[in-house]
Amino acid sequence: MDPKLEARRRASIYVADLVESCANCSIAMGSGSTVKLFIEELSRRGIINIYRYISTSLDTSIALRRAGARNIETAVCPEDVDVYVDSADEIDPRLNLLKGGGAALFREKIAMLSSRRRIIIADETKLVEVLGSTRPVPLEVEVYSLYYVMRELRKLGYEANYRESHSKLGPVVTDNGNIVIDVKTGPLRNPEEVDRILKSIEGVVSTGIFPYNGYEVVVGMLSGAVKVFKPNGGIEVVSIGNRGVNPVHS
Repeated sequence: MDPKLEARRRASIYVADLVESCANCSIAMGSGSTVKLFIEELSRRGIINIYRYISTSLDTSIALRRAGARNIETAVCPEDVDVYVDSADEIDPRLNLLKGGGAALFREKIAMLSSRRRIIIADETKLVEVLGSTRPVPLEVEVYSLYYVMRELRKLGYEANYRESHSKLGPVVTDNGNIVIDVKTGPLRNPEEVDRILKSIEGVVSTGIFPYNGYEVVVGMLSGAVKVFKPNGGIEVVSIGNRGVNPVHS
């Protein structure tokens, strides 16, 4: 059994416990394999249909539908969502996030900003000292502006390449019909400033830098525990038993 997968599964169980009592709530769902684990947990508990979902990608919509969900918003994100649940590719000590591995970064950012509660699921390998340490920064870019944006990135001293698809010829195309460019920034000592600079380039729709915004980060540890980083700065460590969450210490 993959220990990282099991760590994320335990974190998903914790998050399912958090939302289980919120019947009829709206949940904005991010994209990727971790979100699918959370969807599987809701389905396993038989509560997949007590929520209204806002999907951030076709992939997530299909996963929700296969799990039995029926109330799925796909066209427009509402202005007031109860909960946002997603994963992250990197998380720094200030809970800034790097996202976009699944090429749904723009929709995920809009869904996050539209939500009152923001929950991130990850395993401990996603914790880094500095964003950009292990991954490039994704940009969602209008197709027409592709070469202009690449030129401007070179002027800033960055190496950048558009993301190529592994299952079809050509680049990865987002659900919005845009292209994803991966920018090798190196470690980001000031992610907020880099986010601002990159977004100022005409044609850049969104970046994969998600500066801290009240996230509740739930991290599955390889030891078996789940560490919860709370918006107020507190940290709680819990174990996931047969009956759900058991506090260990704060």
